[in-house]
Amino acid sequence: MMKYRILSEKKSENGHIIALAVNYISPSMVKISLNRRLKINSIVHVDSDIAYFRKGYIGKVMETRSVDDLAISVDYTIKYTGGYSVDGKRIFLDKSFPKFIIVKNKIVDTVESIAKHHEVTEKWLVDFGHSYAYSHRLATSIEKDFIRLLRVNWQDYDKEVAKYLHKNYNRKLENTPLDLDLLPYIESKDSEALKEIKESMNTAILDMVQYDR
Repeated sequence: MMKYRILSEKKSENGHIIALAVNYISPSMVKISLNRRLKINSIVHVDSDIAYFRKGYIGKVMETRSVDDLAISVDYTIKYTGGYSVDGKRIFLDKSFPKFIIVKNKIVDTVESIAKHHEVTEKWLVDFGHSYAYSHRLATSIEKDFIRLLRVNWQDYDKEVAKYLHKNYNRKLENTPLDLDLLPYIESKDSEALKEIKESMNTAILDMVQYDR
């Protein structure tokens, strides 16, 4: 059985309770049709397509997603450091962002912590119908769970990452992926970032046209 933490619940059109739950150890997501409501952050166990809560049947799995089914790209410049494609099939981590950082003598793989835990979870929540701000907050909690699993202090990690985030944001974009989901920038009302992203995308289109000649 795999263990999942419920991050969100909502009612479907037919009145059923649909929950989104995430496993942060090996990032995967399940949508479960519950037979009753559970508190957010409740832990459920999934065996095949059946979900259990405290060893009792709680519902049926409707959908499963795994980070293993996604492509992780570090080939582009990304204004917010991490991002995802509109269709959710590609996860991006800025090519200049350090792929490993040292936090109090411990090495942290940022592809794992940021791309595979934070950005993936955020996209799953956005696709579930949540705002970017809400999805970002819950994705941060999953990233935090992963960092604690590594026995790394979250505050120390967060401080180290912040140094690079600021530097990354101020770096001029070179090649933004054409399928980058712009929702985070739109909801953040970051007009300057959007302008730079669109200019970078146009440059990418121009480069493609020139390459095809």
